Order: sequence, then structure tokens, then C-alpha cells
Amino acid sequence: MSARLSIRSYTRTMHAHAHDYYQLVLPLQGAIEITTAGASDRVGPGRCVIIHSGTEHSFAADERARFLVADLDELPENMCSLGTPFTNISSPLLAFCQFVEYQLQHSHNPDLNREIGELFVSLLAEEPFQAQYDPRISRVLEHLQQDLASTPSVPELAAIACLSLSQYKTLFKQQTGLSTSQFLLKLRMDKARALLAHTDYPVSIVAEQVGYTDLSAFSRRFSEHFGQSPRQFRG
Repeated sequence: MSARLSIRSYTRTMHAHAHDYYQLVLPLQGAIEITTAGASDRVGPGRCVIIHSGTEHSFAADERARFLVADLDELPENMCSLGTPFTNISSPLLAFCQFVEYQLQHSHNPDLNREIGELFVSLLAEEPFQAQYDPRISRVLEHLQQDLASTPSVPELAAIACLSLSQYKTLFKQQTGLSTSQFLLKLRMDKARALLAHTDYPVSIVAEQVGYTDLSAFSRRFSEHFGQSPRQFRG
């Protein structure tokens, strides 16, 4: 499965139409006012609009705003069950979208563009979409992901969510199935594994980037999480 990708700008004049394919609108700069499937929102970078086939939608945006638009014949399975047309995307996916913008603006190679479209769909299929989370918890997750080397206190995170401490703890566990410390550990271990697999950083630097100043503590946590030490994983 591939996506047909293009970079578009719109105008402040409200337009409305429908089409017989699925479409994703991902802001790269600026925001878009859009209504689809009975819901309206103002969507900026770091978010995605999902427009279903045959669904009328209306939209307007500043002329200087830019968007990556993906036309698809079908949606990846993990996007089909989202209960809203508006979802967050991860920082890595946003960075890929920015790369696509640069590529499309500087090269026209149909074969390469098709391969980029296939890779885009593959990344979508692996994306941990957060539309299912309560917006208050989404704010917390975004905060945690911004700097995995820091360890914000639970009261600090509760304040970000605008909840009392007990409300925050209950809602976070309901939404994610994990406590804050368990969720942060998972984020850190997944990031550490990616750094070990795709960089030549020393293990000590990887440990520091995910919040561990004690290398032995990091190695122990990694081994408990993945069943092998960082050095064994790297081979």
C-alpha cells in the first residue's frame, strides 16, 4: 500500500468537498480550520486530520501555511478504529513529513516518490496514535516524550493535566494501563533500544540520553526489560 503525497497551501476562503479516497492532512507550518465527520478543530503541526472516503469536509487556512496531504485508497488498520478525525502524531513522524516536503520540492522522480509513499504508510502503521487518550493525559505524554532525560514529579505532571494528584493518578492508569513511572520506563527503554540499534553512541551516552547517570542501573533496567544487556543487544 502506498500514499500519493503532495505539499499544499490553502486560502482563508472556506471550501467544502468530498472525494472517493481517504485523505490525511498533516500541517507542516501554520494551522488549518477544518470540519469533517461532524467535528471541527484548528489543527497545527504535530497533528493529523483523517478524512474518510466520501465524507464532506470544509476547510480554510492562512495562505502562508503548508501541509503534507496524503491520498490513500485505504487506511492502515491502526487508524480505522480511532474515534475522532483528529489525532496527534509523534515527533519522528513529523520529522519524516518535513523531510518529504523538502524532497518533493526539490525532486520529481515518480519511482522514488512511490517508494516514499510506501514508507510513509509503513510508518503510519507503526504509529502509536494518541487520539484515544483524554486530552489532559495527551498533554502529559507529550511532555514526557519531549525530554526523556528528565524525571518530572507526579505533582508537576498533575498540574500539566490540570488535575488533582489523585485524579491524575487514576486517569493516567485508566488511559494507559500503567503508572506514570511504568510508562516513563517503557518510553526510556524503547528510546534506548532505538539508539543502540541505529547509532554508535557509547552505552554510557545512551544511558544519559534516557535519564540514567548510573550506567549499572541503566544496564540492569535494560536487561530486566528486554532480557539481555545493552552490550548483548548491540552484539
